[in-house]
Amino acid sequence: MNFQIGRLRSGEWIVALGATALFIFMFFFKWFGVEVPAIVSAFVAASRVATSFNAWHTLEVIRWLLLLTVVVSAAFVALKGWGHELELPVSLSAIVSGLGALCTLLVLYRVLISHPFSHAQVKFGAWLGLISCALIAYGGYRAMSEEGAMLADVREQAQAT
Repeated sequence: MNFQIGRLRSGEWIVALGATALFIFMFFFKWFGVEVPAIVSAFVAASRVATSFNAWHTLEVIRWLLLLTVVVSAAFVALKGWGHELELPVSLSAIVSGLGALCTLLVLYRVLISHPFSHAQVKFGAWLGLISCALIAYGGYRAMSEEGAMLADVREQAQAT
């Protein structure tokens, strides 16, 4: 079987967009940083000490969940494009939606409440990462509803196993 873009519905497109964006924002955008006092800024610049960091380097525990979410989301979209279905106790779209929602909550907590290190400043990449997580959650939910599944159905599927 060939991958056919026409097999993807709007939910899968949203998941693909969110997962791609999250991967890019995790590794190539700065999420947190520290402001260096003017008196030592020349020294910091000369010594090439980093003052801002991406998600991979700052979110030591959450980064693995974020990466897992990107991989599962990409696999979900790829399986839909190839026309394959996995026989799982819970639909893969519900798993993607749940992972996206969990990542959204955890990143929101890190951005608003508990920064990874003292005196950290939230950079633009953290907000973009948060939006990407929310896109994955919404896309998974939308794909789930396009399949005709509701949250009550997912609960019943999970309890049946």
